[in-house]
Amino acid sequence: MAEMTPDQQKALAIAAARLRLQQGTSANAQDGSLSADNATRALATGVPIIGGALNKLDAATNATLAPIIDPLLPDSFQKLPGNSWEERYNQALNIQKGKDEAFHEEHPYVDTGLQVTGGVAGTIPAVMAAPAAFGAGSGNLLLRSLAAGGSGAAVGGTDAAVRNDGDRDAILTGMKWGGIAGGAGPTVGKIVGNGVRTLADALRARSAAQTAAMEPQAFSFFRRALTDDGLDAASLPQRLAEMGPDAIPADLGPNLQKQAGALAATPGRGQEIVRSALENRSAGANARVNAAIDENLGPRVVPSEIEHGIEANQLAVGPAYREAFQGAQPFDATPIANALDADIGRLRGPAQEVLRRVRGMMNEAGNGALSSDPRVMFETRQAIDGMLATEQNVKAIGALTDARQMLDDALRRAVPRIKEPDAMYAELARQDEAVSRGQQVLDSGRTAPRPSELAAEVEQGANPQGLQIGPSAVPLRLSQGARAEIDRIVGTNVNDIRAMNSLIKGEGDWNRQRLATLFGEEKANRLFQVLENEKAFADTANTVTRNSESAARLAAQNELGGAGNATFGVKEAFKAGGPMGAARSIAVDKLDDIVKALISADTGNATRESLARALVGEQREKLVQGLIKSQGMGRTPALVDPLVKSLLLNAGTARAR
Repeated sequence: MAEMTPDQQKALAIAAARLRLQQGTSANAQDGSLSADNATRALATGVPIIGGALNKLDAATNATLAPIIDPLLPDSFQKLPGNSWEERYNQALNIQKGKDEAFHEEHPYVDTGLQVTGGVAGTIPAVMAAPAAFGAGSGNLLLRSLAAGGSGAAVGGTDAAVRNDGDRDAILTGMKWGGIAGGAGPTVGKIVGNGVRTLADALRARSAAQTAAMEPQAFSFFRRALTDDGLDAASLPQRLAEMGPDAIPADLGPNLQKQAGALAATPGRGQEIVRSALENRSAGANARVNAAIDENLGPRVVPSEIEHGIEANQLAVGPAYREAFQGAQPFDATPIANALDADIGRLRGPAQEVLRRVRGMMNEAGNGALSSDPRVMFETRQAIDGMLATEQNVKAIGALTDARQMLDDALRRAVPRIKEPDAMYAELARQDEAVSRGQQVLDSGRTAPRPSELAAEVEQGANPQGLQIGPSAVPLRLSQGARAEIDRIVGTNVNDIRAMNSLIKGEGDWNRQRLATLFGEEKANRLFQVLENEKAFADTANTVTRNSESAARLAAQNELGGAGNATFGVKEAFKAGGPMGAARSIAVDKLDDIVKALISADTGNATRESLARALVGEQREKLVQGLIKSQGMGRTPALVDPLVKSLLLNAGTARAR
């Protein structure tokens, strides 16, 4: 104080006076009114450890500042006349204790509530900061209780030590009650948490069911099946969108299909809704598949009609040949005839026989003399083409190919313009072969090309040959042949979506790659997605029908009293199949519980109808909104566990005071 200026001393005195006033050291030291001062003190006093030290800190502050501020206070304020610091400290502490006791006597419930509130508010942060120390979280209940008991004993003992000046008996009592309260925290927290969770889930489920426009029990059935199938509100619309506009929730998992099967077996409006939806969808399967094929692969074609058109175009090339031969001069075919005679004398077997036929064709009719007419050479070349189309002997094919090449070279010299109609005719012949080849691309045998081979054929087929101008139509004919084959598959499997799917998609990914080469990857993927969706739709209908029969048998057994006689349970399943067998048994039993619940008389028609509408996709948007609203069910609110532990811990420390 001596080192402070007068102004600083005055400011300190005024601040101390205000502090004394705020602490309530007035003449009426036993004031127990419901004032902000008393309420604040009660709230702070309830905090473990810290609350016990507050009065002592206040008393120490007042005892230290009393010599300075008491002379400045009016006579109406309570002063601390003690000569020593210890006397002033005890006087200030007694004043504060008196105020606390007076407030408790006049307002016991308010005082207790404020102390509890202060204690909980002061303890929750510690519980949340170190949950393991207070037995929060998951894990073995016994271990968590031991940890919580230890932390509770520590808090209780420390609080008692602070409030009772280190009294040994008080510390032991604080440790005892703090340990008991802390050790009970995990068990009580679990019980209370389960209760709070159950209540919160019930309220949230009812509200979510209203949002989904469903009966509460039906919504509960649907939500449980959805969860068991690994789906949630976020994934439901995405999965349905991936499967197309005709998809329904019952397509998305076995548990949802099991429910649909139970409803389909139970007479009533729910049965009608499920069966009608599946039957109507199945009736449109072929139309959807054909529409997808037309959209992505083009309109259907008939191979014979394409081939007839190609033949007609080949005939139309005839005038071009006649025009090319106009003014053609005779030419000497002797070199060719000599070469063939030499090969005939050397070769044996089929090769010799086919060359003899060719050599005979080069002679004039009737006299056997070698013809010099270019038209005879042209017809001989055409005949060789016909022989090559049916010949299988390798040596014969080689001999015919050489003979044709000699005739072709001679015709080019004798009839220069012949290559123009030749190019047109050859292009049409390539297209005709491509139509047949296209019908083989989806085969699984040796005649089917590998994806890389087909890609090479398409690339090579697009290149013009000879005097042809512009790209070839061979790739188009290949795709038309494949389109025709797909049309044949669909037509011969009109009532079997699975077989149709298998034949078009094939084993592995080769057919997808082949169709991508012919029609484009995007179109092939879209078609395969439609086929996969239709297969899933067919599987749903089949599963629901099969489950319906099983559910009907189960209902009959229940009615006749035979359902309860089964003795093959989890124990028997474990004996038969070990842990995996037991797990499968539990899963099957869980599904059967759903069936039993749905066909039970306790489940009303309104509930079954509501569930049926959800399973077939009616009011889909409301259903998703309801599921979103139900998220978080099954989880205890985050603050429940820390709150319970804080309440118990504060109760234990308060019991020891």
